[in-house]
Amino acid sequence: MTLSTSYRYNERRVFDIKTLIEAIRLIIINSILAFIFLFLILEEVDWAIFSFRGRLNDKIIDNTSWNFKKII
Repeated sequence: MTLSTSYRYNERRVFDIKTLIEAIRLIIINSILAFIFLFLILEEVDWAIFSFRGRLNDKIIDNTSWNFKKII
């Protein structure tokens, strides 16, 4: 290879500060989303357990316009 067809470059460091900040940002954002979805899943499981109980003595009064039983 001759000098006119080759070029010189500096190797890029794999762990530079920009890559590290992006990785930390990705981990933090995904952790926040995982935490939110965990509580949503726990709420769904709690509601499923509560709704399948045999002895529900509670009267639910719902006079809102978006009540599902009023729509049907």
